[in-house]
Amino acid sequence: MIKFFRKIRQNLIMENKTSKYFRYAMGEIVLVVIGILIALQINNWNQDRINNIEKKALLSKLHAEFKTNKKLVEDFRLEEQRAIKSSSKLISLIGASKEELENKNLDSLFFESFPSNELAFANNSVNNLVQNGRLNLFENDSITSLLYHWNSLSEIRQTRFDKLDAWNNEHLLPFLLPYISFREMDSNAHYPWSGKSKVKPDYYPLFQKVEFENLLDNSLWLHQNIMDRLDETEMLIEEILQETKPAIK
Repeated sequence: MIKFFRKIRQNLIMENKTSKYFRYAMGEIVLVVIGILIALQINNWNQDRINNIEKKALLSKLHAEFKTNKKLVEDFRLEEQRAIKSSSKLISLIGASKEELENKNLDSLFFESFPSNELAFANNSVNNLVQNGRLNLFENDSITSLLYHWNSLSEIRQTRFDKLDAWNNEHLLPFLLPYISFREMDSNAHYPWSGKSKVKPDYYPLFQKVEFENLLDNSLWLHQNIMDRLDETEMLIEEILQETKPAIK
């Protein structure tokens, strides 16, 4: 084809048909430009097709992960509710008589007030999108802002967890050391080392201290902060599930 066009140009030049040659040259340029535009259009169309396939696959993965995250939040909430319920019962016993305290399973209440659960979300798809710079696939979609909100809320939520852990480990638990038996408290989990303590202290003096009441009160306040963040988290998960739902067949 190239040889064919070259031969036409040579014939026109040899015949000294300059005007026809220029018209022919302009036509050839137009054809080349049209060819380039068509090639670019095909390339863009093909790239859009590939992006749409990748986008649908990512939306499906996000949907599956956030369904898992929804269940994780529900389970974590139950543990937090138990901790709040037990701590609330303990604070209600401040100032109680020995007889009333002896009728309560204090070791169980103490054990449940320190939940050992952790909230580790399934974040592989979100992390891959951010790290690989693929959020541009959803540039004009609301899912982008939702995922940014998810990351910022994750940082806030982790801060709340850290504050509660620090408060319990640095203040509440050290204060309890002279007054309760951790060994008997751990019997509720049936740990190998747990059991009856031969030197179990009297719990009564602990429940006569306003310091203990204040420590419990702040612990409950920190738990409530976590519950508030869980509410936000559940609402955000529902929004993300709605935005990714169309990708599920």
